[in-house]
Amino acid sequence: MSFASATLLLPSPDTSWRVWKSRLAAHGESVEHPTEVKAQGKPLVIGLPAAACRTIGLVLPNTDHAVLEQIIITQMERRGLKLQGGEERNFRWHLLTQTASTATVSVDVLADPFPEDLALTQISDYTAALRLLTLPAGHLVIAEESGSTVLAVGYQGKLYHSHIFGTASISGEEIAHEIVLSQLTLDAELGQGFITGVTLVGTSWDRGIGEELGTLTGLPVRVVPQLPPNAELDARTWPRLLPATVRSAQKRAVNRSKWLRFSLLGGLLMVALVFLAFAYLTYLERTAAQLTADVEDTSTPAALVKKTAEQWKALAPAIEPKRYAMVLLNEVTKLMPPSGIVIREFEVKDNEIDIRGEARDTQMAVQFVEDLQKHPVLSRYTWTKPQPTVKDKTAQFRAQGKAL
Repeated sequence: MSFASATLLLPSPDTSWRVWKSRLAAHGESVEHPTEVKAQGKPLVIGLPAAACRTIGLVLPNTDHAVLEQIIITQMERRGLKLQGGEERNFRWHLLTQTASTATVSVDVLADPFPEDLALTQISDYTAALRLLTLPAGHLVIAEESGSTVLAVGYQGKLYHSHIFGTASISGEEIAHEIVLSQLTLDAELGQGFITGVTLVGTSWDRGIGEELGTLTGLPVRVVPQLPPNAELDARTWPRLLPATVRSAQKRAVNRSKWLRFSLLGGLLMVALVFLAFAYLTYLERTAAQLTADVEDTSTPAALVKKTAEQWKALAPAIEPKRYAMVLLNEVTKLMPPSGIVIREFEVKDNEIDIRGEARDTQMAVQFVEDLQKHPVLSRYTWTKPQPTVKDKTAQFRAQGKAL
């Protein structure tokens, strides 16, 4: 999806929203809530305020993207943020620049829990609102979003980091304190002297705030009514970033649509089958009578075949050499160790073998039955586990096998 063909929705300094139907538009219409937007068939993308989407910048060792994503997940978990990858991902990272040794990335992480009033099924994608704008190079940006004061910094015009640090009524001293702390952190990450100024975004700043902040921070300060959209932004390779509630709702909507289509097709098929039903029913009536007659003719021969098969099955112990009593006894004798096992009784009856014997100890008795189970001939029988009893220093056991 390209943002050039999408309707963009960005938060205003108050609780309203601005609608941009073109990234090149200087101003957008205002709505009270995202549900009021009519996308008119175009993809609808919400630029989330920092309260609903945190943006964190990282400078990491340069490597391939799969490994880099795992490093990002680890770094975020160390900061107390739980990231979910795969189709249910709750974050999206952007590669801002890379060298032979380092990669500078910016990570957008959806808030958990995600605001219910922003979880709309008609949304095509979510992103950080400031990512849709062009940020001044080397400047800390102070802006108001939905009643909160946000500090952001760009890297080559693209959003690198943003966070909320106060309400809309925050004082100049508090803003200056946050600017100084952020400058120290960013200079350590991106290089000494990276921050060269401050940009205040909005039309509600007090007069003299620029001069006050310049005095407190030692940085040049400028005030602009708003930041321009990023006309060079290309989101066609971005993986979709949607909250779990929206993904689930969209999946249910897709499944419901499929069900409706299948129901319609099924209905049409039923209508078509009705035209064939009468002719087919007539055919069934004719063939039913014929089948009844055929069944009556074949029932007696079928009963004879079944009875013959049962008789052959009953004769199997008598006609199959491998089931002769002497053959089975011979196979059992082959399995007996040179000493330690004595067979006292051996009985073959129909499809069952009953062996009673004595062993030097219970372990030898159990091992003997396990050998019966592994034997190529005797394994055709299901053997019960012996329960040896020790008597007169010998383990008496009984093994019973039933033909499968």
